[in-house]
Amino acid sequence: MRDVPTTVMLTEAERAELETRVRATGLTMSEFVRRRALGVPLPASAGDQRSRALLATALLRLGVNLNQIAHHMNAGRSEAFFLPQLLTDIRRHVDRLSRDEPGRNHHG
Repeated sequence: MRDVPTTVMLTEAERAELETRVRATGLTMSEFVRRRALGVPLPASAGDQRSRALLATALLRLGVNLNQIAHHMNAGRSEAFFLPQLLTDIRRHVDRLSRDEPGRNHHG
């Protein structure tokens, strides 16, 4: 049970900025401050979650294309001319998904 209140003095501008950041996470003010102070990851914002879902869908589509190319090549046909670009796209999406992990502090 948390039973020790703590007071923090802020300017009006700092309080407004803090409230904006808190709203983006969906946490209470206390939970947000506690997590930030103790280094506990914050949940991804709704925008971050949508962005990750779009990237994951794009990566899935690229993977399907890669699977079709592998099937084509395993049947003895030549490499698809667009394979190098497809692999570059897949690497780019994986790198971005890895860089933008959920709960990572995006506000510094």
